[in-house]
Amino acid sequence: LRIIAGKYRHLLIKAPEVTTTRPTTDKVREALMSIIGEKVIDAVILDLFAGSGALGLESLSRGGRECYFLDKNFKAYQAIKNNIETLRIEEQTHVNKGDFHTYLKSLSDKNIKFDIVYLDPPYKFKEYYQEAVDLLIELNLLNKDCLIVKESDEELNEDERFVSHKKYHYGIVYLLLERTLK
Repeated sequence: LRIIAGKYRHLLIKAPEVTTTRPTTDKVREALMSIIGEKVIDAVILDLFAGSGALGLESLSRGGRECYFLDKNFKAYQAIKNNIETLRIEEQTHVNKGDFHTYLKSLSDKNIKFDIVYLDPPYKFKEYYQEAVDLLIELNLLNKDCLIVKESDEELNEDERFVSHKKYHYGIVYLLLERTLK
């Protein structure tokens, strides 16, 4: 894996050596970042179910202000921490290991709000998309005009609570980008 563009362009990052994580490919990340464009600049980002952290790290490379990473798997957590150390961006990052329900509640207690949220849970846990979005809304963790990016192996249903929905398809990967305006 490599950072595609921005401040850390061409630097290599590592994916955890586990079968439950499938990093977002360079092609999909590059397309996604082109779609997001300048929205990433100065954004506070949540990379939930982060795996290698590639989406959040790519966003920081392109001008994101800070990124919160969470993965339940210890090897993924270690890979993210190592990638952050490689890029020397510890001051812009917050890395945690654990359950997303508990983690989101802890962020709410700190009054943190996000501009971009990446949701890429293990594909077999389809219910996590809805559960995560429900909690993000319930706990008031989304800034006005927040972008939610959902990555899946099949087309996802649009969430009517959002005002904008855009779908993209790259090989076996489906992206659903949704925006909220409050």
